[in-house]
Amino acid sequence: MKLLDLAKVHDINSMRRAHLVRLVGCNHQSQIDHHLKRLIAGRQLVRRGARLVPALASSEPLLRLPIMGEADCGEATRYADGRVVDYLAVSPTIVNLKSTDGVYVLVARGDSMNRAEVHGKRIEDSDYIIVQHEDSYEPNENEIVVSNIGGLANVKRFRRDSMHGRIVLMPDSYRQQAFAPIIISEYDDYSVVGRVIDVVKGVMK
Repeated sequence: MKLLDLAKVHDINSMRRAHLVRLVGCNHQSQIDHHLKRLIAGRQLVRRGARLVPALASSEPLLRLPIMGEADCGEATRYADGRVVDYLAVSPTIVNLKSTDGVYVLVARGDSMNRAEVHGKRIEDSDYIIVQHEDSYEPNENEIVVSNIGGLANVKRFRRDSMHGRIVLMPDSYRQQAFAPIIISEYDDYSVVGRVIDVVKGVMK
């Protein structure tokens, strides 16, 4: 059911019916209302605050992912000390994970990546970003990565400036002019510590 899939990543309750008609591929807005009523009556969609979200129908246990602090979506100001500060319990139907090996969570802080999407979900302030750690990882061009810059954690798009022999970490924001790229030289204390593989939207929006 396309409405259920959309409800995993969008606030369909606040979306215009005409927009939902195009996304779902039906013919009339009345069909959207009919399907929504059936999903709510069948407890497939439930209200959580002002949103309609899919009910947890999975028989699998909740995933318990370690939260290892925060990461800046602006300048790097949050310390990356590798400590587990909490755990995020999340349904396996919400996150796109084949395995939890090397997977951890950071809380996004700032707005410099609020146009970037992972599986249709934007990285906004207070969201949980799911990170895959891989030893000796070489990121692909334009990939969203978590970097350690002098002991500080940061989230940006990865670019290589081969002409000048440096790495450029690019913002991806609706206020693009408000955020400058971070330029890394070969002499900086810098490493890529993971790639962003999914986003769990923060509940306090």
